Amino acid sequence: MLNGIDPILIFNFFKLAPQSSVVSRIPIVADIINTLALPPIPIYLSETITGIYIDSEEKSIDIETDVDALSSGKDAKINQKALGSTVRINMKGTRDSVGLTLLSSLADLIVPLVTSKEYSITYLHGSVTVFNGLLHSFSVTDNADSDLLNITLEINKTVNKTTTAKDPGSVERIQKPVTLGEGIPPTTPNPGISGGVGPQSPTKPPPSVPLTRG
Repeated sequence: MLNGIDPILIFNFFKLAPQSSVVSRIPIVADIINTLALPPIPIYLSETITGIYIDSEEKSIDIETDVDALSSGKDAKINQKALGSTVRINMKGTRDSVGLTLLSSLADLIVPLVTSKEYSITYLHGSVTVFNGLLHSFSVTDNADSDLLNITLEINKTVNKTTTAKDPGSVERIQKPVTLGEGIPPTTPNPGISGGVGPQSPTKPPPSVPLTRG
């Protein structure tokens, strides 16, 4: 217990429900109907209630920074990408504690749901709060010198939506619809071919034939 308030872990599980093609076209309604929430499972991190108590807490935010130096000597281009926020909870518990048994069982239950993301973890304790986070790691360490076990739980809050900035200097190509026959010169009936058509050409006069007297 820290600050006289018992922290709490809430495990939320849900199932992905199939939806019709009509419902899937409505963004807000599709997100609600897409998931069927199951009753949440709370675990109070209290030595008197569950046999688990908080030893220490740690919260970190990870950001990836790429620095692109320019050969011209101008200021380098700096691009940052948010990786996520991680909360690390160090706990202690007895071997036969109910909380440790429940916590280990729920961690094992999450493993096959990692790909489908049919779960979430909420941690509430004062200023250290995570809503609908994902499991980053879970470990239990046994000590030979004591009956207490070291329990470490890491919850990650990832960035769900990312947007890609458009280069202002890029020019989009607009494809013009092509009409059949565009660019071909008009055709007129060719008098030299019966019923044929061909390119228009200037008319030449017939050759002159000299007249001779018999």
